[in-house]
Amino acid sequence: MKKSIALICLCSSFAAHASNQLFNMAYVETNTNKLSNAGCFIRSDNNKPFFNMVSVFAANINGADPNSPVIYFNPNVDQLLNHTNQVQELQNKGIKVLLTLLGNHENAGWSCMTDDNSIKSFANDVVTTVNKYNLDGVDIDDEYSACRPNTTSMIRITQAIKNNPGFKGKILSKALYDDSAYFSANYNGHKLAEYLDYGWEMSYGTPSYDYRLSPYVSNGVQKLHLALGENTRGSPQTAQNAASYIMNNGYGGMMIYNVKDDSQNYLSSLAQTEFGTDVHIEPNCL
Repeated sequence: MKKSIALICLCSSFAAHASNQLFNMAYVETNTNKLSNAGCFIRSDNNKPFFNMVSVFAANINGADPNSPVIYFNPNVDQLLNHTNQVQELQNKGIKVLLTLLGNHENAGWSCMTDDNSIKSFANDVVTTVNKYNLDGVDIDDEYSACRPNTTSMIRITQAIKNNPGFKGKILSKALYDDSAYFSANYNGHKLAEYLDYGWEMSYGTPSYDYRLSPYVSNGVQKLHLALGENTRGSPQTAQNAASYIMNNGYGGMMIYNVKDDSQNYLSSLAQTEFGTDVHIEPNCL
């Protein structure tokens, strides 16, 4: 994943966060890490999971034709979703599990589709996938598609997903990076922010926090639905600085990319800033 990532709807029931009740979201690279291990990191003050949401990173959108997209699972994602109970393990701990859908260097992708029937069909496929695997939602990562993008495709797709009765109560989020044109655009009077439940900005390590987040607020995204993203490859101090900004400026939370088995010290430093507590590892979990 590049420096970027996800967004929020005005009516989300999952985002009522005071400054001391931030949400934390994790991206787990499932090619190299076990998804359920993200649930092993526990706040020491209340023995609850540190993460509120975890996303499977990532399934792909394949297709030579922009209007014939196909949801594709690589062998690791296929193994995870079809042959393990890791999603349920996290959900049993109260953690919402999302599936990131990412472009795959082909002509299909979130900003590629133009045909009404194709958009409806793809939206239905997304909803079917979410329900088949009992997931809590879908995360949009609009990267690596080879098509010539347009600014209204995503509005139309997200509208179709949200209007599908099978998606009721589910989360639709987006990875955010250098995409303000998609939020300022409108389609038949509708804007992208209407249909997103969360967004996490991915300029990892960049301290220009207002610059990173204000374009989304200007285009209708509520602050409590936005998070700053940081990467475990960076320093814990960088994540602490971002969390302090989030808390002091009324934003929703933090997204942590590349959560691994050895992320305890990084997450514990972050928890000290957010909650004044450490993170420990649940016994016999990792």
